[in-house]
Amino acid sequence: MISLRHISAGYPGREVLRDVSFTAPKGKVTALVGPNGCGKTTLLQAACGLIRPSGGEVLLDGKPLGSYKRRELARLISLLPQTREVPSVTVERLAAYGRYPHLGPGKVLSEADRRLVQEALRQAGAYELRHRELKELSGGERQRAYIAMALCQDSGVLLLDEPTTYLDIGQKNQVMELIRELNSRGRTILTVLHDLPLAFGYSDYIAVMQDGRLEAFGPPDEVREAAARVFGVKQAVVALEGSEQIIFY
Repeated sequence: MISLRHISAGYPGREVLRDVSFTAPKGKVTALVGPNGCGKTTLLQAACGLIRPSGGEVLLDGKPLGSYKRRELARLISLLPQTREVPSVTVERLAAYGRYPHLGPGKVLSEADRRLVQEALRQAGAYELRHRELKELSGGERQRAYIAMALCQDSGVLLLDEPTTYLDIGQKNQVMELIRELNSRGRTILTVLHDLPLAFGYSDYIAVMQDGRLEAFGPPDEVREAAARVFGVKQAVVALEGSEQIIFY
């Protein structure tokens, strides 16, 4: 569980977040939505300790984030940033990088580490890609490789910054199905999503942000009006294949 209490944060000369408070519940998928520049990425960075808030505090399982040592924190929270380098490595090697917070000074993988890498590749749907070079992969395949690396950290919390960016509609849904599957295995997930139908279709809770502030937080059906307002669109609930779905237009 990650709790943000009155978080203000930003960069030298520019405050981005202003008094943001909400809790991403343990074992649930929470989506951050809002217009570009509203502070979603900054919030993720504050939530994992990459930037220090200028006000307020972040709690992980009830303890202040600052009370954890960095190596310990790396074992508890995995961050998948939106912008990433594409190194000249195989998918298997990339995934193995996720074990580094758990390794000793020599950074040598044990047999147990290697088994965990193989299992992470399977969970991410990247096992068949394990011997392929990362640069040879499609956007969706590459995203699965990076998710496998995050899984190798074996953390209970996954922070994902726009994991469906640059993917086509089929790939987007595949990645979101994967995220829900990982969540079903007990992981707490906090993810930035720019696609409202995906956010409202796959999340348990949604935090709606605008201009660095939290406009609304709650289950999808409780915050749909706030989301429509900050994006300047209309919303409706429609019946689709025997179930209701929120649409934006």
